[in-house]
Amino acid sequence: MRGEEQLREELQEFQKEKERIRNIVGQIGGSNNKQNKIVNTLLIVIIVALLVLGGVFNRITPSLAVQVAILFGVIKLIWMFYESQRASHFQFWILNSLEFRINEIYKKTKKLEKDLELLNKTKE
Repeated sequence: MRGEEQLREELQEFQKEKERIRNIVGQIGGSNNKQNKIVNTLLIVIIVALLVLGGVFNRITPSLAVQVAILFGVIKLIWMFYESQRASHFQFWILNSLEFRINEIYKKTKKLEKDLELLNKTKE
């Protein structure tokens, strides 16, 4: 009973930590935050306005409107890649630090095992 209760507590702690990390990664760029929504909306509005001005109202030549719309589409893609790269770098940094900590814990447990074996041999 006690072991099951302890496992549930550990699972709840893990879920809290997982949610905390997800929020941090979201702030870095892993999900749609306010800045991303503003930039995406602005670029889409500019692209639609260019296509409407060029295609419907003939204020500018249609080929120029399409070329500039493509340029803004490429800028949006570059922005998306940049945000994705930021989130990936942060996730890599977290995983790297976790690996470092796990290796330290592994070394300590190996040392404790050796000390325990030595202690058991001296008792015998």
